[in-house]
Amino acid sequence: MNLRKAVLFLAAAAVATLAQPAAHAQAAVYGTFTVNQLSNIKNSPDITYCVPPATTSCASIGTYNNSVVTLGGTLGAYYDFLSLGPVKLGVDARGMLSTARRGAEASSNGKGARLYSGLGGVRAVFKTRWTPIRPYVEGSAGFAKSDYGIGNTDAAGHDKLYNNFQYMGYAGVDIKLLPVMDFRLVEFGYGGLNPLGTNGHNYPVKTVSTGLVFHLPF
Repeated sequence: MNLRKAVLFLAAAAVATLAQPAAHAQAAVYGTFTVNQLSNIKNSPDITYCVPPATTSCASIGTYNNSVVTLGGTLGAYYDFLSLGPVKLGVDARGMLSTARRGAEASSNGKGARLYSGLGGVRAVFKTRWTPIRPYVEGSAGFAKSDYGIGNTDAAGHDKLYNNFQYMGYAGVDIKLLPVMDFRLVEFGYGGLNPLGTNGHNYPVKTVSTGLVFHLPF
């Protein structure tokens, strides 16, 4: 093999290598459309129910629904770094913003509902007999802010958002469409919000998401 052929061979090999990394990528970013259900609102200690004699700053027991549904989007990234047989382990970080026009008030839209969160955790991806199908599970925890759909205001009259510790478990399925892109067919999540401070209440959270995953070349 002369020098010219050797150079052409190496150049072709380099191009082929650069064209393939996404197929073996360990890192990815993703975006999904996310539906959340926040429940156990009727028992919230942040709702002041009327106790005789009634006052003008309280609510009757039928004033609030027990749950709200918010719609929004999730952006995240993961990095898989350890293979153990058919399982690959990694880390994941995600942020989610979701809102609803209708809050928990039973007779009106109220001030709507909001749920914002930033979570991080660990994930496990499982190899299957059908290579394009990649089921996974994940456990995450982090910080969340929400008004729980009850529309309280602070002393200055601003809508009140409460700080929470959030924990979630996820299970989903990604399907490979292209070397650089997967379709996140569905992801189910279940967990809860625990308000920070002396409030020991728990608000269960359920999520359903779908979207796209883009693999990075490293």
